[in-house]
Amino acid sequence: MTATHPILSRQQKQPIANGSIVARLQGMRNFHSSPIRRIEPVAVTEPASSTLASAATQADPTLVTQAAMQIGDLAKHGLDTLLPTRLVEYALEYMFVTTGLPWWATIALMVVAVRAAIFPVALWSHRHQMSVNQVAPDLKVLTERQKEAAASGDTVKSIRLAHEIQGFYKKHGIHPFRAAVGNLSTLPFMIFMFCGLRHMATLPFTGMSTGGLWWFTNLAAGDPTFILPIVSGLGMIGMMEVQSRLTTAVPMAKEMKWAMRAGGLFMVYFVSDLPTSIFVFWMVNNILSLGQILLFSNKAFCRMAGIHIIKPVKYAHQPESVLSSIDLKALITGKPKKSAKYVRGKRV
Repeated sequence: MTATHPILSRQQKQPIANGSIVARLQGMRNFHSSPIRRIEPVAVTEPASSTLASAATQADPTLVTQAAMQIGDLAKHGLDTLLPTRLVEYALEYMFVTTGLPWWATIALMVVAVRAAIFPVALWSHRHQMSVNQVAPDLKVLTERQKEAAASGDTVKSIRLAHEIQGFYKKHGIHPFRAAVGNLSTLPFMIFMFCGLRHMATLPFTGMSTGGLWWFTNLAAGDPTFILPIVSGLGMIGMMEVQSRLTTAVPMAKEMKWAMRAGGLFMVYFVSDLPTSIFVFWMVNNILSLGQILLFSNKAFCRMAGIHIIKPVKYAHQPESVLSSIDLKALITGKPKKSAKYVRGKRV
């Protein structure tokens, strides 16, 4: 036979009533000598590392954008539909993430890199342009004679002079397209860089709202002080003034000069609402263009690069512009006005 434990046999013989146990527990609770303590919730403090990270974020908000933004984020959120604009945005994103520079410095670096890449093309085009400007006064005489012959109705003489102009082009190796390549090489970059910056200013995750400096910290908004639009307009006027004086043999008409100046001032009003990132791009580009013009007009550099040094031709009077060449009397009577010819300061 197996032995039975005495306690188990006693519990089997005397079943415990549930009610008596509950009553005893209540009595023990009522006559307990120590008071019931209230447990207060303990506040959980943040680790020191997270506190330092939040403090650093408040000091420099661009750190969050630089840490969060990765290469390919623009493609995930959608880019502009035009392929050239998309390539510009890809390049800006790659340069911003890899260099760690703020957005204003990234834009400036992008402009410097592109202008340095197309500098050989600009030099080749400018060398040809100076060759054309060297013979521009003689070419102007032929074109004036051809215009007079066409206006007087002398078709034979007009055709003969047109052939002479074509022969003049071949003799001196003048190709109008070559002279325009320098300006055309920068035009696509100007257009697509403008479109890319304007599109990226509308995307909140790029961090352009905190990527500026000085008074224009928000590159996604306009400049409330209008300083950047005014500086950009004056920079464009100054660049055109310097270019017209240093790179042309024939002086520009006064009316044309004032038209360019007025256009630069009117531009300030129409572009004042653009994001400040575009003005950063324009100002850096104007500075580089002005430096390039001064470099191309330097005599030592011209001799080294094989560029003709331009000697401005002084005419007995200012060349006629489109506005000053309009003769009301000729419009009424139908008789063309005979314009005097000037070759290197002498009337012929």
